Amino acid sequence: MKSLVNKFVLLFIFLDNIFLPINLGFDFKLNYLVMIGYVFYYMLTHSKINLSIKNLVFFTIGVVLFFGLNFYVGISRFLITKQLALISITLVFSYLFINSYDFDLKKIFKDYIDIIFFASVMVVVQIIGVVFNLNFLIDFSYLGFDTGGIVLNAPRGRFHSWFYEPSFMAYAFAPIVFVSLCKLFRIGNLISKEKALFIIIISLMTQSSIGFLGFLLSISIIGFSKFPILKRPVILFVVAFCFILGSILIYRIPPVKLRVDHTIALFLNENVTADDIVKTNLSTYALYSNYEITKMAFNKNPVFGTGIGTYELNYDTYLNKVIPDITWRKFHKLNRQDANSLFFRILVEMGLFGLLFYLYFVLSRKLKYSSTIKTDSEQSLWIINNGVFVLIFLRLIRQGHYTMLGFILLILIYLISFKQAKAIKATK
Repeated sequence: MKSLVNKFVLLFIFLDNIFLPINLGFDFKLNYLVMIGYVFYYMLTHSKINLSIKNLVFFTIGVVLFFGLNFYVGISRFLITKQLALISITLVFSYLFINSYDFDLKKIFKDYIDIIFFASVMVVVQIIGVVFNLNFLIDFSYLGFDTGGIVLNAPRGRFHSWFYEPSFMAYAFAPIVFVSLCKLFRIGNLISKEKALFIIIISLMTQSSIGFLGFLLSISIIGFSKFPILKRPVILFVVAFCFILGSILIYRIPPVKLRVDHTIALFLNENVTADDIVKTNLSTYALYSNYEITKMAFNKNPVFGTGIGTYELNYDTYLNKVIPDITWRKFHKLNRQDANSLFFRILVEMGLFGLLFYLYFVLSRKLKYSSTIKTDSEQSLWIINNGVFVLIFLRLIRQGHYTMLGFILLILIYLISFKQAKAIKATK
């Protein structure tokens, strides 16, 4: 029963685009209600929480300092409180959720794999819908999903299951694509070869630039980790050639080429005009506008930022100063709340201090592959840790929501996988 409930709850974490008609000053998602309900469910069905006093003390001190700093430098206590409340609820849920698995990260990821496999099957359903012109198999909005441009994207060969857009599906798939690639390279035993190959193929059907980047990053991590490429010049040359060739082939995919060409042209232009902006695509406009806003906001508050959750105020303050008077500026407030990039958002809301702390936290807890990693447990922890690392890297580049698609849950898994691997190594 507990296993079934956990898998059901995990599924809802990735049903991130179902909104409820509840007005609390922000869009209230169904999975917020699921997380709150799960906290009460855990309290009623579990007798204890596995948490050391030492970790609790350090965590409490960190939270108090973090809250205090944000309220001190923040430009809006309401937005800071709202964001901290959402993060706190998500954090409590995530820790209790991992507790309910008895910190068995391998089991959590096996359930995660099942959910991504289900999402992949739904893409097949959408393909059938396109072939036979059955809209109800393509657009799932009648089930309550906000599916963005799925009807527009599907005829062009871009599929994203029930997710809002192709990049959202790419984020959800990224850790499991890494798991799948590891299986094809004979690392670990988290997934079958058949399921791994199926998920990889489906993930490429998003035609998402960020998804392709994650695929190349995953291949690079696996290649340089398992094989002594740097010690063998011939192999290094072959790998470099394949990487360049793969990048060229990905670049030639029309949706990717369009966004890359427009982005390069706009960012290399020293005197961007209104005509230059309207000629580009919305993805490039979102990146460019938020980049310019981030520069202005960071220059004004470079050390500690303006407080967590306050990016939207910076957006409203600087948009008219960095973007000419065009229709897009009036009707497309793209990524007003999340900055289009976690890197941009952290830089604005927490400043250079927050960004450096975040980067140190991530990089210091990435597991390195070595020839001593032989047991199934060690391999699984390395795969899980590095799979989440790929996601963290992608989110830094694009997508600045702190809690979307189980991001905090996966950050906790990233931290715990590092600690568990370290503990196994200490016993050898």
